[in-house]
Amino acid sequence: MQIATNLLNTPTDKYDIIFAGGGLAGLTLAQELAKRPYFREKTILLLDRDAKQRNDRTWCFWATEDEPLPPVLFKTWDRCMFYGENVAKSLKMGPYRYNMVRGIDFYNWADQQLAQYSNIKRVQTNIDGIDENAGVVHTSLGDFSAEWIFNSALTPTQLLPSASTLYPAPPLSVLQSNVPQSNSYTWLLQHFSGWIIETKDTAFDPQTATLMDFRIDQKGETRFMYVLPFSETEALVEFTVFSPALCPAEEYEAETRNYIHNFLKIKDFYIKEREFGVIPMTDFGFSPNAQGRTIHIGTAGGFVKGSSGYAFKRTQRRLRHFAAAWEKTGAPDPALLRSPYRFRMYDSIMLRVLRDRSLAGKILFSTLFRKLPASTVFRFLDEDTTFVQDLQLLNTPPAPPFIRAAFLQMPTLLRV
Repeated sequence: MQIATNLLNTPTDKYDIIFAGGGLAGLTLAQELAKRPYFREKTILLLDRDAKQRNDRTWCFWATEDEPLPPVLFKTWDRCMFYGENVAKSLKMGPYRYNMVRGIDFYNWADQQLAQYSNIKRVQTNIDGIDENAGVVHTSLGDFSAEWIFNSALTPTQLLPSASTLYPAPPLSVLQSNVPQSNSYTWLLQHFSGWIIETKDTAFDPQTATLMDFRIDQKGETRFMYVLPFSETEALVEFTVFSPALCPAEEYEAETRNYIHNFLKIKDFYIKEREFGVIPMTDFGFSPNAQGRTIHIGTAGGFVKGSSGYAFKRTQRRLRHFAAAWEKTGAPDPALLRSPYRFRMYDSIMLRVLRDRSLAGKILFSTLFRKLPASTVFRFLDEDTTFVQDLQLLNTPPAPPFIRAAFLQMPTLLRV
């Protein structure tokens, strides 16, 4: 793969396929296309402002051993603990394992894969805008056009800042100014602050992760900690909140330190790395469909699951299926990139329940994991369940808050 950082192009360089954004979604689809014979003669361009040479984020997800995933797993856990309202249990993971992928490992792997194909070029440049009807990407190096453009480069008018950013947090005013102001949709932020800590003495079981720990003060929101041990003396400890706005910067620090001291019983530790992230939790209709020859992917295409914030495995699955269908039919079908309607509806109702605080997140998740095997919950969140299986899970938490939310969300449910 050719990498160009100072390329001055002609007034409009033309390609068959352009990726506006070279993050998880862009690199995944580029790699899926590159390995298929149908696309070997296509000219493909990846545009991104970042060289992707640092570990700027991590992705965590559950998956079965036979799930086709990139060979870049940093750590895998066979056991997970859950602590909630009147429940402390080792989850029955069934066929699932919990996995972690570091951004830098994925970027390096993707670059190695794409470097095998001479028809793919990468240009580092700022993306200034996209003319969807004309099929043109405007950049600081000039204009690039293509038969198909895949946009994962977000702008403030599309979405609030998402995924992980460097610690400390962006100013609250920046985040809130980018949230679309509408009562028709639910907008929450999943914001999290994590420390990778190293202890002097043995403190962790490296085979057991803590998926959710709700024992901390909820303060009227949905708040939990999770712990991902890398060894007996090293772990990622993360404080996570679902709420409409960020916490003061000092609160992330205080809550994390309090949990390490009072729940993990660790007094002596060293902070090796810090991370901060914000993920949108919304039923706003972000869709792959766009005008002209532009298709939205990644967060801009609705790949982030509204009720959980998970995206990595969903991105892999959707784009693998999408690329295979494109090769077979000769035309890309954006409809293949959307979740089934019933799951978009479930997400919308659940988000309304959490936003209105008609049922505390602590109670909701505690009820699910207390009454159901974790594998059932995971399968539902992966959108792998049948409608009959959905009914089993939907009948588990208290019904009145969800019935009320469904009634209030009726106008939105017609559009999600």
